[in-house]
Amino acid sequence: MTLRKRRNHHRDDVPHDRDAPEKSTKDDDTKVYQPSQKVTSIQHQKSPSQSFLVTKFAILRLVGFVYFIAFYGAYRQNPGLMGSNGLLPAHSHFDRLRSQFQNPIRGFLTHPSIFWFILDSSASVEDWHMDAVAIAGMALSSLVVLGLDSWLIMSLLWLLDFTIVTLAEGTSFYSYGWESQLLETGFLSIWLCDLPTQRWRDGNKPHFRGLFMDAEGPSPPSLAVLWLFRWLCARISIGAGLIKLRGGSCWKNKTCLYYHFETQPIPSPMSFIFHFLPKSVLRRAV
Repeated sequence: MTLRKRRNHHRDDVPHDRDAPEKSTKDDDTKVYQPSQKVTSIQHQKSPSQSFLVTKFAILRLVGFVYFIAFYGAYRQNPGLMGSNGLLPAHSHFDRLRSQFQNPIRGFLTHPSIFWFILDSSASVEDWHMDAVAIAGMALSSLVVLGLDSWLIMSLLWLLDFTIVTLAEGTSFYSYGWESQLLETGFLSIWLCDLPTQRWRDGNKPHFRGLFMDAEGPSPPSLAVLWLFRWLCARISIGAGLIKLRGGSCWKNKTCLYYHFETQPIPSPMSFIFHFLPKSVLRRAV
C-alpha cells in the first residue's frame, strides 16, 4: 500500500498540459510556412526541359569526340591525299573558286572556308595550312570533350570542318554521307549550347552568358533543337534503309553480306571471321 501511494503521489506531481502538443504543432506549422524562408512547392517543380541536361551533356561530348577523330584523320591522311604531292592536290580547286568568286563573302556563302579571309588573293593553300586547320580542330574538340563547350567553340569546329570539306570538293575524297551528317550535327550542336545573352545584375554591371561557360552552370537545352536532333536521326535511319533498297537486289534478297566483308574498302580485323560465318547468320544480319 505504501508503494502504491508513492507511485500515485509521483504521478500527481507531474504537470499535465494537454494543450502542449497542439501548441508545438502550431509552432512547427508557423516555422515551415514562414514567408522569409521562401520555400514553396512550386519552386521545387522542374520544367520538362531540365530533365534533358544529361542529354545535352552527352551530345556535346560525343560530337566533340567525333570532331577529334575527324580532324585527327585529316591531319594524318590529307597531306598524302590532297597535299601538294598527294594523289589529288586540292590547292588548284580553291584557286579556281577564288577566280570564280571575286567577292570573298559570296564565295564563303557558297563554299564555306576560313581561307577566304585569312589568305591573300595571290597566295595558294599549302600543306601547312591544312595541317594548321586539323591541329586547331583537334585542340578545340579536346576542350569540348573535357567540358569547355560553348557556341563559339562549336561554331569554330563547324567552320574548320567545312573548310576541309570545301577543299576536298575538287577531289574524290570527303564525298561520303557521313561528312554532310557531321556538318549538320555540328551545326545543330551550336544551337544546343547557351547562346550569348546579356543580363544586368547588381546595378549596372553587365553579365555575359554563353561566351564560354556560365558560372551558374549549364542551362536546359532547347526542346526545339532536341526535336531537330531526333528528326536528323530519323532521316539518317530511314535514308540508309531506302538507299540500300534502291542500290541493288542483294539487300532485298538478304545476300549482300555474302561478299561484303571481302570487298569492303576498309576491312576490320574481324572481317575475315565474319566472312566465313554461316549464310543463315549473314542473312539475318542484313
